[in-house]
Amino acid sequence: MAVMIGSAAMVPFAKSSGVKLGYERGLAAGRAECQQDTIDELTVLITSSQYLVTTAHTASQQLAKTISDRQQADATSTRELRHALALTAAERAQCRFDAVSLRHVESARDRAAAAAAGGIGSAMPTASGHE
Repeated sequence: MAVMIGSAAMVPFAKSSGVKLGYERGLAAGRAECQQDTIDELTVLITSSQYLVTTAHTASQQLAKTISDRQQADATSTRELRHALALTAAERAQCRFDAVSLRHVESARDRAAAAAAGGIGSAMPTASGHE
C-alpha cells in the first residue's frame, strides 16, 4: 500500500510538471512566432527601402543628364548667337541688324521659351543654326 500512496502523491506533481513544461513550450513558440513576424516586417521594410534608394538614384542620374543636355544646348545657342552677331558687329553699332542675326535671335528666344515652358525634365529643344 505504501507504493500506491507514493504513486498517488506523484500524480499531481507529474501533472504540475507537464503543465509547466507545456506552458513553457507554448510561451517559447509564441516568442519565436513574434520574432519571425518582426523579422518578416523588417525584411519588407529593408526591401522597400532598397527599391526607393534605387529609384532615387535613377531619378538623380536622369536629372543630371537633363541638366548636362540643357547646359550643352545653352552653350551651342550662345556660340551660334555670338558667331552670328560677330559678323555684323559694325552694323549693330549703328543699330542695324541683318536678317540672319535676327533669325538667330528669334530662334534662341523660341527655344528659351520652349525650355522654360517645358521645365527641367522635358526634352531639350534643338539648337541648330539651320533656320
